[in-house]
Amino acid sequence: MKEVTDLEALRDTLAKELPYSIQAVESVKHQLIFKYNPAKTCFVSEDSSLVVIKEVSVDDLPLFTIYCNEKDVSKIESDLRGILSWKDPWAIGCVPNYMVPVLKKIALSHGPETNLEVNDCWVVILDPKVKLPEIELKPNWEVKQIPPSDATFVNKMWRYRSDSSLDLIKAQTNLGLGFGTYVDGELASSTVTFNFGLLGAVATAEHHRRKGLAQITLAFGSNYLRSLGLNPFGYVETYNSPSLSMIKKVGYTHTHDGPWMFWKRPKPTDK
Repeated sequence: MKEVTDLEALRDTLAKELPYSIQAVESVKHQLIFKYNPAKTCFVSEDSSLVVIKEVSVDDLPLFTIYCNEKDVSKIESDLRGILSWKDPWAIGCVPNYMVPVLKKIALSHGPETNLEVNDCWVVILDPKVKLPEIELKPNWEVKQIPPSDATFVNKMWRYRSDSSLDLIKAQTNLGLGFGTYVDGELASSTVTFNFGLLGAVATAEHHRRKGLAQITLAFGSNYLRSLGLNPFGYVETYNSPSLSMIKKVGYTHTHDGPWMFWKRPKPTDK
């Protein structure tokens, strides 16, 4: 594996492999646009189509984006040596489904099955040609970018929060990548774009649910991301079909399955 510094070329190469490369493409775009410092580290194989991106993380759980096309899956084991540590926890997001059996086999050769967690997800992408629904607001509603001062709401509502996730969400809202719908000045529904491209952590306060606020928030955030030249995408856990129905109403399409894989994953925080 060799480190890549020409991110424009990497972006263009990955864009030819959509939809399976969606997280890799958008991750590279985010680095180009927002210039994270320290920067993400991108590696490519010299023998296959494998791309590994070590994402920027404030957490103790290193996050990787890994992509290769289906014909090269059998070649990835040797390339991943020295990239993934088997002594420490890590996560791989949006793994194309055809890569999971091979990655699982590699992982289980380094430790017991109890170390490995695979969360099945549907990948949803907003096609650039799809027109977003018109946003209709009541007089006491407002949809806008979330200031860092409201990051605590997003973090508290997020199922996968950790001891350091609030810092991550604040950093993204500082970049204008948090979005929310307010009712009477109170943040009622929110979402945030993570630094690897995902528009996620969608949450609505319980007393404001079933009013269409999540759809408004997603539509607003998606439109903003499009204005930056980004291609909005997200995940929905396969047990959560109501959320899939909701996000489809905004215009997203379920393109493929893309599980998340965790090695020695820490338990979610109760904070």
